Amino acid sequence: MVGLTKRLRGLPFGLLALVLAQLPAWAEEAVPRVLMLHAYNYTFPAATIVSEVARKRLMERIPQIEIEAEFLDLPQRSDQALETHTADYLKEKYAGIKFDAVIAIGIGAVSFAVAHRDAFAPGAPVIFAGGTRADLPRLQLPDDMRGVITGFNPEKTLELAQRLQRNVRRVVVIGGSSKLDRHWQRTVREAFEASGSRLEMNYLFDWNYDAMIEQVSRLPRDTIVILLTAYADAAGRPLVPRDVAAAVAKASSVPVYGPFDTFIGTGIVGGYMETYVSLGQAVGEMTLQVLAGTVDAAKPAIRVNTGLTYRVDARAMRRWNLSENKLPPDTVVLFKPYSMWQQHRVFISLVVLVVGLQSLLMSALLFQRRRRREAEKSLRDSEARMTFTASSANVGMWQFNRETGEVWSTEHCRTMLGLPRDTELTRESFLAAVHPDDRDTVIAAMRSAEAPQSFDARIVLPTAEVRWYRIRSVPTPDAEGAPGKLAGIIVDITGQKVAEADAALQRQQVMHLMRVSMLGELSGAIAHEVNQPLTAIMSNAQAALHLLKQSSPDLPEVREALKDIVTEDSRAGEVIQRLRMLMKKGESHFQSVDIHELVRSTANLLHSELIARDVRLHTSLATGLPEVFGDLVQLQQVLINLIVNASDAMASTLPFRRVVSISTNMLPSGAVEMRIKDNGTGLRPADRGKLFEPFYTTKPHGLGLGLSICATILQAHHGELTLADDELGGAVAILTLPARQVLLTDEALFAAK
Repeated sequence: MVGLTKRLRGLPFGLLALVLAQLPAWAEEAVPRVLMLHAYNYTFPAATIVSEVARKRLMERIPQIEIEAEFLDLPQRSDQALETHTADYLKEKYAGIKFDAVIAIGIGAVSFAVAHRDAFAPGAPVIFAGGTRADLPRLQLPDDMRGVITGFNPEKTLELAQRLQRNVRRVVVIGGSSKLDRHWQRTVREAFEASGSRLEMNYLFDWNYDAMIEQVSRLPRDTIVILLTAYADAAGRPLVPRDVAAAVAKASSVPVYGPFDTFIGTGIVGGYMETYVSLGQAVGEMTLQVLAGTVDAAKPAIRVNTGLTYRVDARAMRRWNLSENKLPPDTVVLFKPYSMWQQHRVFISLVVLVVGLQSLLMSALLFQRRRRREAEKSLRDSEARMTFTASSANVGMWQFNRETGEVWSTEHCRTMLGLPRDTELTRESFLAAVHPDDRDTVIAAMRSAEAPQSFDARIVLPTAEVRWYRIRSVPTPDAEGAPGKLAGIIVDITGQKVAEADAALQRQQVMHLMRVSMLGELSGAIAHEVNQPLTAIMSNAQAALHLLKQSSPDLPEVREALKDIVTEDSRAGEVIQRLRMLMKKGESHFQSVDIHELVRSTANLLHSELIARDVRLHTSLATGLPEVFGDLVQLQQVLINLIVNASDAMASTLPFRRVVSISTNMLPSGAVEMRIKDNGTGLRPADRGKLFEPFYTTKPHGLGLGLSICATILQAHHGELTLADDELGGAVAILTLPARQVLLTDEALFAAK
């Protein structure tokens, strides 16, 4: 340059100015040299992606640039002597070559450049890619180093897993045993501990490769795996993290997540990560600024890569049945298959349109020609099929015209009604076959045509046989839209009605037998209950006779004795009357029942039995309760059964705690509630769903019919019986019955409808 300056002094001033103007152009044409240092070897996809993207970016702007690349392979062979040897090797290899910039890819390459740059590239600025903000204090970067660090955020990967899997209870974090692996492990452990997560954290770091694969294949369902880098296992076996990710994802019994972009596509679900493409673009752009000398001093030398986002593999999502609806907004879903319609919707639409128009034009004439014949044939076939199907199912079909009174029906319907084929079916002939007691119901249904109806009626056949039929109808509008016709079916339900009557009779017999059996069990207590007033009558009668033998009888005393005799006789009569009612066999007799009187009379009947069992009865009855409507005998049977069951439940309870509590109250719905509580052991979990099943019992000598019959009785009274554990111990039977006024109001509304 000095010799060139001397020669330029002899040139004219104008020519000199022209030459000097061209000097910047010559300087710009100088070929820059860049050295890329990879912390890994060429088999690691992350390093390859970053370096390739950065190289393409540099060559787009500077096509003649010269780029050298060195693979340090630090994660798998990391020791100080090897690093020194590698630095000496690079010094000899590039002796005499001046690099304009050094690009360090990976945290290991950054540390290597900080320690040994002066050996092989003295004075060259270093631009690096990799590491996190937590690594910067440890690296002790010189002022002339610039770079792009990753926004590594493992907490968000964990948040993604929790969004997709609500039932997660534990996390297994897997990482290798190399120096760089342990670096990422420390970072992740510190991040998870600082997050305050309540999940159970398990760190699987020092492992043998085969043992680790076997272990992840047996993880419980409420677990997730978060996979970090794995450059080597505990035995020093060299590994490639992407290959490890593929093996773990394949063998794992639970979904696997990871914070590194190269893991996507290996079978893991995904994570919060940055693409290595964006990292390569960022470091390439920063290198161009350094080479051009256009670095903005106002901007920080260390920048965080902005390419971070949630990324998931659609194939892995489908494998584990994870819903895309739970993904965070702006999540990138990769490997999502597109249907043929999504790829070629415009072309397919045009083809379908053209083919459709052609088919429409070609079939229009044929359609018109065949339409009438097919419609006629279809109508005949449909009518035949409908008639055959209805007769096979023993169903008669009919239609009634309210305006003309005409009735149409299938032949099978005529047969069911007992009408000869030659008899015209009209409204009058149909009503003539209906049982007189059901005729008003049928007439009212035929007059109403606003809504579908279903009712049961009896038909008297010509042979005087009476059969039950269920008649269903729906209104069919006429041309003006008015419901002028009724169409429907009739179904023979005689067998069902007979079965219901038999079942009701058997139920009455079983309930009677249960009452007799129950009285048999209480016979000793009942005898004692009757014997008390009889003994009192005898004592009072003897006392009266003794007083009358005196020369001057004490008539007031005699009168009191006779009154006691009358009272005790009434008491004995009440006991016998209650027993007679319980022993009586017959149909249900519904009447107004006072709940409190029911409790009082039942308590009197069981008084001696409770004393014999050493059980006390405590009542807490609400005032102003309305009467209920029901059969007094059946309701007393229910109450006796529940009180005896409560006493049986306290057989093993200490005597002072054997208390049966009966309370009543009014519910907001208008129903009367009664609670019978004991202090026993409560309900066993295995019995809770079976207590109301017939013949299921927890007693050694029980029949298993008591609670089933009680529930049936209450259902017949429009009530309900439930059993539950009480908060204070023991069990409670909750009996609800509608008040008489509420029940009558509901029945009136139902009848009005």
